[in-house]
Order: sequence, then C-alpha cells, then structure tokens
Amino acid sequence: MSQQRISTRKRSREDGFTLAEVLVSIVILTVGLLGVAALVSSAVLVGTQAKYMNIANVLASEKLDNLNKWPSFVDSNGNVSSDPNVAPGGSLTGPANCAAGDTYCDQVTVSQITGANYETQTQDVNGVPVTTTIVHTSSGCVDTPANCGVPNPTAAGSEFTRRWMITSDPTIVSAGGVAKTVKGGRRITVVVTLVNQGNQRPVKFQMSMVRP
Repeated sequence: MSQQRISTRKRSREDGFTLAEVLVSIVILTVGLLGVAALVSSAVLVGTQAKYMNIANVLASEKLDNLNKWPSFVDSNGNVSSDPNVAPGGSLTGPANCAAGDTYCDQVTVSQITGANYETQTQDVNGVPVTTTIVHTSSGCVDTPANCGVPNPTAAGSEFTRRWMITSDPTIVSAGGVAKTVKGGRRITVVVTLVNQGNQRPVKFQMSMVRP
C-alpha cells in the first residue's frame, strides 16, 4: 500500500504544471515586463531632457558672454553711458517665438550632421530679421559653413527661443546681507526655452550675471 501511494505521488509530479499555475506565471511575468518597459521609457525621457537642458545651458552662457563684451560706464558727471547692445530693456516672458521688432530675443536652431554641429541664429536688427549660421566641425573649425568647407545644415534640428532682460544700477546683496547698488552696472538675465518640445518634458533654463 505504501509503495502504491509513493508511485501515485511521483506520477502526479511528472504530469507538469496545472493551467492555474501557468496563468499565474504569465501574469507575474507580464507585470514584471511592464515595469521594466516603464523604467526604460522613463530613463530615455530623462536622458533626452538632460541633453536639451545642457544645450540650453550652453546657449544661455553664450549669450551672457556675448553681451558682456559691450561696454557701459559712468562719466565724470555721473551719467551712465552704454553701447546700444546692452541698453536696459527686454522681457523674460513672451510668445513661443520672438515677436517682430523684439531686439531682446532671438531664435536658435541647433542641428548636426556627421562631424559638424550647427547653430543658426535669427534676430531682429532694426526691424529686419538677420540669420547667421555658425558651425563647429570635428576638425576644430568654428566659423560659417562656407569658411569651414562644409554644407549648410539640412536637418530640422532643435529650436530654442532665447530672451534676455537688462536692468541698470542693479542692487546686489553680499554674503553678509548688505545691499549695495552697482552704479552704472547691468544685471543681465537670459532665459532659454525649447520650442518644438513635442512629448518632451518642458525645457527652460535661466541664468544671470551682474557686470560693471
């Protein structure tokens, strides 16, 4: 009798999994795969946003560096003089694209082909949109495509709107909490926003500096 029970139990184990066990296994596997897919999708989105934020950071730094080159000073009578390029004005808010006549805003399209990164800027100059393209090649050439011997950009690229606001005589607060007005100085703030975001998370980067 004992041998018969052991034989029956052994045959039952050799019959394989039941339908219920298979279904439970499929459900567990499906849940796991969905979790992995969601994790991969999230990682891709975060990585893409980080790439755009890095580009926005570079564009903001580039504009600050450019505006920092123009002189402003206080004459012997205490009057503030400055180059028109750093005259107080501008706004950090506005439509998705630069409005006509806004000289404190430009559109920047960043694109690339093999061995070359392009930056195309369009800005209003005295009521006329002026577009310039600068390329940075893998060989180290930074100039217009013609001067670097490469074709003009053909890809649509990523479009950014770059706005800046300039205020005069800014007040700064020292580490000790003491407020001081920088006579003749300028506070320049730049905001860069990704225009063609699509399903991408919003990308907006702001940077500012105070200069004499």
